Amino acid sequence: MRGMFYGWKLAGLSLLVIGLASGPVWSGVGVWVKALEMQFGWSRAQLTGAFSLAQLEGSIFGPLLGYLIDRLGPRRMVFIGLVITGLGFVLFSRTNNLLTFYVSYGLIMLGTAAGSWLPLMTVVNRWFIRKRGLAMAVAAEGSPLGGLLLLPVLAWAVTPSHFGWSTTALWIGIVFLALAFPVSRFIRERPEDYGERADGDSSPNASMSQIEVVRTPPRDIGSRDQPDFTAGQAIRTSAFWLITFGHAFSSMLFATLTVHLVPMLTDQGLSLQSSANVFSAMMGVAAVFQLIGGYVGDRMETRVAIAVFGFIQAAGFTVAVFTESMPMAILFAVLFGAGFGGRNPLTVAIRAEYFGPSAFATITGISSAPMYLFMLAAPLFAAFIFDTQGSYMIAWLILGGLGSMSGVLFLLAKKPL
Repeated sequence: MRGMFYGWKLAGLSLLVIGLASGPVWSGVGVWVKALEMQFGWSRAQLTGAFSLAQLEGSIFGPLLGYLIDRLGPRRMVFIGLVITGLGFVLFSRTNNLLTFYVSYGLIMLGTAAGSWLPLMTVVNRWFIRKRGLAMAVAAEGSPLGGLLLLPVLAWAVTPSHFGWSTTALWIGIVFLALAFPVSRFIRERPEDYGERADGDSSPNASMSQIEVVRTPPRDIGSRDQPDFTAGQAIRTSAFWLITFGHAFSSMLFATLTVHLVPMLTDQGLSLQSSANVFSAMMGVAAVFQLIGGYVGDRMETRVAIAVFGFIQAAGFTVAVFTESMPMAILFAVLFGAGFGGRNPLTVAIRAEYFGPSAFATITGISSAPMYLFMLAAPLFAAFIFDTQGSYMIAWLILGGLGSMSGVLFLLAKKPL
């Protein structure tokens, strides 16, 4: 009797690793910013600079990381990335000046980019075709679940009366270093290398597109035929650029929240723990809607589903700046969490759907370069407005308006022929 299809095991492993990276790295940015601000008195712009420089690093190295994943394989990149992340946290724990903070956070972001989201999504993409949307949604659950489960613990741990931020960062680094080798050993890069077929199908002809892919778009959502674009062919399509900038406009909103939501909510009267709990609640809603988004994406046109979720996300983002009480905080958490969670796996799956599996990591890496630039600029813009105006209001309204453009761009992104 056959056991569980290994593709689902890989989706579960991806959920775990992405969650471990998401909690202290992405979701935890605001907690680290507040902790360092309280100890060193650095400005929001100075602290945001480390995060933004990491996005510049991602813009520069994103295409290279995608190429390396396709050439060296996801298994090796996961190992290398998790080791770099662990070393980055160890260095971060020794921070006593801005330069050390900038260098250490740059290592952390480089490591997580190389060893978590992109290589793991590449593996999941190779093991699924018909059930790709749901599989990627399961794997991507790590992002909101990491924030939901780990952010409140992080906020508690960095408090000086508990462990403090330095000791917490050191132990996080040790955990990543300890997990790097065993996690990478569980990764199987292609189903056909282990006598299996995409989606766990048993028919000898069920997965021919994994071996002999064609250069035509899928006939329908359940089709086994896939396109097989090279990176050069993909970037010559309008769909590539519409997806790239649509993803950039939506991702910059989450990047801004990761840096500024917790500090902003504390400015507006909530405690540090309550502010972290609001972020955690938002990620909890996102965890639910990632599965809903994956389910919807397998049953309707992906670009339309992403557009709807993108509009909801932009509305939720705008609500955040008016949050001065828990009822408003709950409204923000529900709206942004639903929009972010729903569109999150689909913005990855649409690239596989439109361009195929062969150069998926390279295409996604190239596409991420402009996205990282937007994720660099938006938090810095918000920090600059806050430092000069004493309020996030202007920045938040402008960014929310720009974020709504994401839905428009995805609506225009039709499948390339």
